[in-house]
Amino acid sequence: MDDLRRLRYYVALVRHRHFGNAAAELHITQPALSQQIKKLERDLGVELVDRHARGFVLTAAGEHLARNVAELLRAADDLAEAVRDHAAGTRGEVRIAYTRSGADAGIAKRIRHFRLDHPHVRITSITGWTAWNLDMLRAEEIDLAFARGDLHDPGLEFLRCGAEELAAVVPADHSLAAEPRVTAEQIRGEPLVFWTRETGPEYYDEVIEAVFGGAVPRIVAEEPDAEQVLDQVAHGVGVSVLDRRRSTRIRPPGAVVIPLVDAPSVAISLAWRRGDESPAVRELVAWWRLNG
Repeated sequence: MDDLRRLRYYVALVRHRHFGNAAAELHITQPALSQQIKKLERDLGVELVDRHARGFVLTAAGEHLARNVAELLRAADDLAEAVRDHAAGTRGEVRIAYTRSGADAGIAKRIRHFRLDHPHVRITSITGWTAWNLDMLRAEEIDLAFARGDLHDPGLEFLRCGAEELAAVVPADHSLAAEPRVTAEQIRGEPLVFWTRETGPEYYDEVIEAVFGGAVPRIVAEEPDAEQVLDQVAHGVGVSVLDRRRSTRIRPPGAVVIPLVDAPSVAISLAWRRGDESPAVRELVAWWRLNG
């Protein structure tokens, strides 16, 4: 970066219009400053200063350089800062996939806080099911994924960052609809509206184990998302078990959300590729460990 250093020396010389005073500001000797200016002239192939016995004047080329060098140095400083920020993880881009209920679990709020702490990190996001999110992560189409369930994958790392409390959802005219809480046993024999296992196998299996004791429930309808599950429940097709926060928020008329006794829950985890060297990804994970 000698050229940039010599340009900074030149800026000091132009500001003071005096070799001695500029050298004093730069904490170098006057001969050393003179040599650096001569090297800059050789690098550029032009004379910048016209020296004479009582000092110097800027040549036309020197005047042009003086008018434009500040912008060049600012750009160089900005670039150097950006490079350091990228290396530190405080600048860059992180592609995130949320789970369908991530916002209700407070995850989106925490990502907003990360954005405030790291204004130069660009975050782009999508929302999908757990299995889809993890497939995209493995394919390197995203950098971080939020996923539900007790997850294991040798190519991924996981950080537990929350939990979803499960609740029963019943039609408004169901005999349990007025109950303040219900037990898992009270809904085990009921016709069940559920989602497909392919969207999140671990999450699916955990709910079946937690609520139905691992027994095969009487599933009468499968739907791809909570909205459709709740709609079927509201129309009397059956009961369901869903995460309480999201179900309460998007519950349609005709469906009632009831807390479960002992409040079973399923983990939400942050996942990333094992060995990912992206500084911005490492910074977000480290920030989450401290603030999540």
